[in-house]
Amino acid sequence: TLDLASDISITFAVPQTALATYDSYYLEVVLPEYEGNTQTGTSTVQIQPVVNGKYYYFTLTGITAVRMGDMVDATLHMTRGTAQYISAVDTYSVATYAYAMLNSTTDSKMLTLCADLLRYGAEAQSYKGYRTDALVDAAMTEAHRSYLSSTASLTFSETDSNLADLANPTITWLGKTLDLGSKVGIKFVFNTTNYNGDISKLSIKVTYVNSQGETTTVTLTDAEAYGSTGSYYSFTFYGLLASELRTAIDVAVYEGETLSETLRYSAETYASKTIGNALEPLTRALFAYSDSAKAYFTK
Repeated sequence: TLDLASDISITFAVPQTALATYDSYYLEVVLPEYEGNTQTGTSTVQIQPVVNGKYYYFTLTGITAVRMGDMVDATLHMTRGTAQYISAVDTYSVATYAYAMLNSTTDSKMLTLCADLLRYGAEAQSYKGYRTDALVDAAMTEAHRSYLSSTASLTFSETDSNLADLANPTITWLGKTLDLGSKVGIKFVFNTTNYNGDISKLSIKVTYVNSQGETTTVTLTDAEAYGSTGSYYSFTFYGLLASELRTAIDVAVYEGETLSETLRYSAETYASKTIGNALEPLTRALFAYSDSAKAYFTK
């Protein structure tokens, strides 16, 4: 199955009873690697299981938007004593799931979600120049496309302000941007010129209201150097679900006490800045997918 709630991931479920007589087991996943339209090789990931109920779940995480159409080969490896066993190969992709839903479900919100997901993947491929000869939405029929959300009617509200809640901040904000990788993250860049402490002790607190209406606070550590100045650093927050991309978040830098003003920002603020440039089709497709995810997961 597919997890569309946060980052894009594929989960392979195996009944616990099927593995009860084995001493150890893991899932090996082979992924194709491409540069542009040319396959350059493969990479391999070994995945350990997570137990939930009657099943072992093996989850391949971090699938980037451009790789929705990449078919992965999954094989279960097991040992019993000194003997080794392998399962048949299961070949699957994000697109496999999406097209299966488009061809089977009658849930209108799921149909829109899967159609918007495939369009988002295709726009990411076009923008990144990745397998443009095999766009993930190429097999969509007119019936499939009839479920697509309108991107032309999307509007974006801007939320971008310092809350002026600290008179003399030691750390000041420099900028923020959207990270369109395997997850959609928001990167915040700050200036530590006036900070004389240990960078490794800095943290950033992110506060927002989640899709369930609950106030959520997340603490991030391990600031990353940004640029070559030696005084610029960044944190990237990946915690929003696909359905929460329009959510405004508050961020501030701490080391025991607050060192910066609180910055309020949203991913749709970034989207509003892409109108009229090369990123616009991608961000519009992303937010159409986000809105359809919100409609599906909060129904």
